[in-house]
Amino acid sequence: MSKIYEKYLQLKKENNDKMYLFKSGKFYIFIGDDCKKINEYVVLKIVPFCKETQKCGFPENVLEQYLKVFKNHKLNVEIVRDFTLNTKNNLYEYIDKIDLEKITPLEAFDKLIKIKEIINNEKRSRRY
Repeated sequence: MSKIYEKYLQLKKENNDKMYLFKSGKFYIFIGDDCKKINEYVVLKIVPFCKETQKCGFPENVLEQYLKVFKNHKLNVEIVRDFTLNTKNNLYEYIDKIDLEKITPLEAFDKLIKIKEIINNEKRSRRY
């Protein structure tokens, strides 16, 4: 199963009312039931995504235009840029797995950079 699809299922359990827009490479994509919902407002080509579901989306360079459309229709869309570790529980699990007795200063620094990226991505995804 795709990591994005796993994250989508997790997020939908937390809040089924939101539509989740995932950053995937140079595109933003909706997957699963969100494809059908968003196509009530904008027409995006729906194609297979993984064995379990489908996707639709648009290139990253037109994000601002779509955000205006979502806002005009008062759609509850959350952008998910880092779908691997952007929830508090996953962040806590990530930190908890760090073995403080065995980590080198360089590894600790790398982990702090990753944690900062996760927090910044979370802040950015909450703005929309």
